[in-house]
Amino acid sequence: MTDPARPPQRLALRRLLARAAILFEALWPALWPPLGVVGLYLCAGLLGLPQALPTLLHLLVLLLAVAATAYLGWRGLHRVRFPDRRSADRRLETSSGLTHRPLSVLSDKPAGGDELSQAVWRAHAARAAAQIGRLRVGAPHPGLARRDPRAIRFALVLGLVAALVIAGPDAPSRVLAALTPAMPSGLPGQPVELQAWITPPAYTRVAPIFLKAQGGTVSVPAGSHLTVNVSGGESVPTLALNDKSDPFAPLDRTSFQAERDLGRGGTLTVRRDGHTMAAWSLTVVGDLPPTVEWGEQPGRQPMSQQTRLPWKVADDYGVVSLQAELRLKARPGAPPLVTTIPLPGGSPKDAHGVSQQDMTAHPWAGLPVTARLVAKDAAGQTGASANIEFELPERPFRHPIARALIAARKTLSLHPDDRGDALEILDGLMQQPQAFRGDVGAFTNLSAIYYQLVRDKSPAAVPQAQQMMWELALHMEEGQTEQTARELEEARQAARDAMDKAQQNPNDATRQALEKRLQELREAIDRHLQALAEQAMRNNDIQPFDPNALQMTNRDLDRMAQQAEKAAREGRMQDAQKQMDALERMLDRLRNARTGQGENQKQQAQRKRGKQQMGAIQDMIQREAGLMDKAQQRGDQGGQLGSDPKQQREADRRVQQALRRSLGELMQQFSDLTGQMPPSLGEADQAMRDAMNRLGQGDDVEAGRAQQQAIEALQKGAREMGQTMAQQFGRQPGQGQEGEDGEGEDGENAFGMMMPDDRNGPGRSAGPIPGNPQRADPNGRDPLGRSAQGQSPDTNDAMVPEERERQRTQAIQEELRRRGGEQQRPRQELDYIDRLLKQF
Repeated sequence: MTDPARPPQRLALRRLLARAAILFEALWPALWPPLGVVGLYLCAGLLGLPQALPTLLHLLVLLLAVAATAYLGWRGLHRVRFPDRRSADRRLETSSGLTHRPLSVLSDKPAGGDELSQAVWRAHAARAAAQIGRLRVGAPHPGLARRDPRAIRFALVLGLVAALVIAGPDAPSRVLAALTPAMPSGLPGQPVELQAWITPPAYTRVAPIFLKAQGGTVSVPAGSHLTVNVSGGESVPTLALNDKSDPFAPLDRTSFQAERDLGRGGTLTVRRDGHTMAAWSLTVVGDLPPTVEWGEQPGRQPMSQQTRLPWKVADDYGVVSLQAELRLKARPGAPPLVTTIPLPGGSPKDAHGVSQQDMTAHPWAGLPVTARLVAKDAAGQTGASANIEFELPERPFRHPIARALIAARKTLSLHPDDRGDALEILDGLMQQPQAFRGDVGAFTNLSAIYYQLVRDKSPAAVPQAQQMMWELALHMEEGQTEQTARELEEARQAARDAMDKAQQNPNDATRQALEKRLQELREAIDRHLQALAEQAMRNNDIQPFDPNALQMTNRDLDRMAQQAEKAAREGRMQDAQKQMDALERMLDRLRNARTGQGENQKQQAQRKRGKQQMGAIQDMIQREAGLMDKAQQRGDQGGQLGSDPKQQREADRRVQQALRRSLGELMQQFSDLTGQMPPSLGEADQAMRDAMNRLGQGDDVEAGRAQQQAIEALQKGAREMGQTMAQQFGRQPGQGQEGEDGEGEDGENAFGMMMPDDRNGPGRSAGPIPGNPQRADPNGRDPLGRSAQGQSPDTNDAMVPEERERQRTQAIQEELRRRGGEQQRPRQELDYIDRLLKQF
């Protein structure tokens, strides 16, 4: 028989659940509108919108939100009633699909009191109680879909989630700031002033950042220092960054200051008396390490023995140092060869360049190395490039003993612990004393090297022996010129050091020291050139240099040294450095010159092509000058020249277009020949395009100016072409060393091409030059103006270079004065001639 107590317990639980479902269905529709207002305000607060409003407007919006929430909550809740038992029973019967209201039977009583009626009622009640186990409450159905057919509630929830993601860890502080508008603090008559600024680290070279009192967003470098001052009021404010809050330090009774180093971002808030005075969204940007990479493949500099190290560096606040680390490929564990690469402008943020260094004296010269670049910023962070392999350039030796010594030196670099191969080479040389041709000192040094390696087993003996091998190889290779070459190198280094000191600390003492060192360098150059000349006279069958080239080099070197010395004496350190650099390049070429180095067929073909291209540039300059003269004549005569100026302009425009097209083809050919593009030719192309457009617009004056710019750019580009070809293909026999602008004496470039001389006006040549090696003198004189019939150098017909220069200058002045006196020439040309005359 069923326990009569259990049905009521089951029924009570289901009635409770039914009442909860009915209450939820009544409460949720009533609470949704005020909760929607709260959610909307929270979204705005997480995004920082109320905080961006003025204080009073922020407070008004907050009060409106609170009022709307209260009103909508009251309107929805005042009609909600707690469900009674009958409502719960009807819910259970409806959800369970029961008919005839069986739950009411459990609480009703029969009307009749006879036994039969009671028995029937008990049977009916038992049947009703048996249905309690099948009762279901059912899921609540608040019916929001009917009230919100556009599903705005889901959009609000999605917006709230998105705002939380955007706010991130700042969400709590943003919500708090949205709910507590900043109220002005301080007593009436005591104005409160807040000043806040952030000082970035000194190495960033970023100016201090001042924060606005009304707040905002700011980004600062990592390691910056925050300072906040509050003046006015007596209560102590607090400075909070995220979850860390600190009180201000009092400066006096009404002044306070707070400082903090910024390592991470967040919400920065200044509060006083429970109110927010100012708030900022702070982002701290970390200092990234520098990036460095190879500009291109390093290796030997063309036509030189120097090592070419192309580099590129970048850093957000500047690179302070750059160095190359070279490791011997065969011995990667050996200490690296570290060389410093100078950076332009101190600490550049983005720079590139090519460092050229002479490493031929290092024991690894001629061996494969693995190199990488290492850059460092002011914060101490480093960045490294990828490793790259190349062969360290070496100096070529032709003397057999010198070559054997260098070979022994290399074996010690590859296998410093195994001296057997090096000793075998040295022993072989000692068995051939006749190869030293009576040079007892050299043979004695060789013996000292051999016995040092045999007797001294310490690791330090190897580099000492390698240095002695290098010096002995130089002695055997250079012969009697070795001493003067060493003196010259020492004088070069002394002048270089004096130049650095004069630039770092310019004063009379450093300038005088530099002037003295440059004078010593001139004397060392003279002694070395004299030694080379004597050596050439002794070895009639081996001519170290072309005689004309030697004489031109002597003159050019002396001129460069004199100009550097004069610039230093007058305090023009930049010009002195420029002349010193040119002098260094000429001395490098002099040092690298070798016996019997003829031109191969490829170099001859390249030089020929280069001459043809430079000849095309000269022809282009003349044609451009003709177009400029026509444009100036039309401009001076107001467009009345000829019968139809418009047709003349159109014809000149077509010629200008053809010249520009030819220039483009020539630029491509020169790039294919040398791998480089003179930047001035690009400027000439731009000027030609401007001239072509001006001619199309009928503006002769501006067209003439653009054509003049094109001529000047072509002249400069021609000099750059000559300099590039001289560096890559060398000079022709019989020509002197080029100066820093790629030209030799008398306006020639390194290939014997006559360069345009703008001292007679753009595109106009000064005429034949005496002594030009490419123009035969009808009297049969050599490049220095001397008779080529075999007379000695001290005959009276030798033309002194200074006299030739003076005559040439006088001729140019006379021609300029003649042209300046022709007043019918265009005013622009007369002004140009006047400027040229002032240079004399």
